[in-house]
Amino acid sequence: MSREDPIKAEKDFSATLDEQFPLIEKIPDYKQQLDKYLVLEKQTRQSSDLASSKRVLSKIVSTLVYNNDWDYLNDLIVILSKKHGQLKSSIQAFIQDVIANLSKLDESKEKELETKMKVIETIRTVTDKKIFVEVERAIVSKQLAEIYLNKKHDLDKAVEILCDLQVETYSMMPFSDKIEYILEQIRLTLQKGDYNQAKILSRKILLKTLKGFDKADEFKTTYLKYLIDINTFDYDYISIVKNLLLLIEIPLIQESESYKDYLVQIIYYIILSTSDPHQIDLINRIQKNPVFKKNVVTKIFKLLEIFSTDELIHWTNIESIYKDEFAESFIFKDEKNYQNLQKRIIEHNLRVINKFYQCIQLERLAYLLQLSTDESEKYVSELVNDGMIVAKINRPKGIVKFDKTKRVEGSDPRVSDNHINDLLNDWCFDVDKLLEEVDSIGHLINKEEMMHGIKQKV
Repeated sequence: MSREDPIKAEKDFSATLDEQFPLIEKIPDYKQQLDKYLVLEKQTRQSSDLASSKRVLSKIVSTLVYNNDWDYLNDLIVILSKKHGQLKSSIQAFIQDVIANLSKLDESKEKELETKMKVIETIRTVTDKKIFVEVERAIVSKQLAEIYLNKKHDLDKAVEILCDLQVETYSMMPFSDKIEYILEQIRLTLQKGDYNQAKILSRKILLKTLKGFDKADEFKTTYLKYLIDINTFDYDYISIVKNLLLLIEIPLIQESESYKDYLVQIIYYIILSTSDPHQIDLINRIQKNPVFKKNVVTKIFKLLEIFSTDELIHWTNIESIYKDEFAESFIFKDEKNYQNLQKRIIEHNLRVINKFYQCIQLERLAYLLQLSTDESEKYVSELVNDGMIVAKINRPKGIVKFDKTKRVEGSDPRVSDNHINDLLNDWCFDVDKLLEEVDSIGHLINKEEMMHGIKQKV
């Protein structure tokens, strides 16, 4: 059983080791050498001589590796780590020596690959639930995951091994190593297609912490790209835009060939976003940013103006003008994105009509929206539910009446001060009227009961 390192050794074996090592190395049979080393290992362990214990364990590892006896080394990993009174630092150094020598096994050879996997599994077993060797367990787990991924082509097993570790809680692991490990976990889960798990893992990293170390920009770039992949899967356009805006600020991206492509993507994704104060603010910021005007084709940049101007947009015109640009972009090769673009145009047109009309025939509305009356009614209902407009549909008369309550552009009309006051007044009036009706009905019922009673007596 392992124990804490002593403050001072009971006996110093450094001189003994200096004398014994040259003599042991002259023995021709390496197994006899190991017997001698194991005797020394016991003596140093029982005397709590940490420095000497590490030297002996290192000799044991190097001797077995040199003689290619990995099976015996694999057995000794278990035996020595369980020895009574074994010092924690000695076990840690011993495991580190074994890990450092794993690279000498050739993964292209089946037998050596199997041996490497066997030794790694043994290390994972003896280090399980031991805080002082948690970093070593993470290192070999990553190596094993890579073997399953690249050699065994078993993605599920690789994800299972790698994502089993909560490295963010490892106090002994350097911060940059933690980030690299978590990024690898996210990469494999994305490769597997498990976007929910990837989203959970992504929350373990905070963007504000990715600064002040050597690979900060590289890790930040990778992390943002993974977030964009997750957002793209969820069709969370506004989050994609926010992450892309952060991405283009990184010097690595600004110097890359993809920089202009990212700028175009930002414009496409912002017009695909649902209209709200945040989206309107982002459009204004992008329009005022000289980087976009300088690096994006004028034709594409004009989309921002089209979607921020109070004029009706005709889908047929947009489709014909931007046909080639949409065909070149991977964004609109996704049919759902293409459909959402049409939906955003209809929503924009409805908001414009809401500004200029107080009352409109449903047929006229359908004509302006280039939709059928049923589709127009559906979109009006959706925008009312989403709080973008306030309107009422009179189906018998075929009329749509818009609420002209003054409000701040982009705010939810359902929560504007004037609208809330009017709504409360209407509710109070309706409740009073309902109580009056209930009271009148009560009187009528009593009257009928009295009349019925008189008739019965007569």
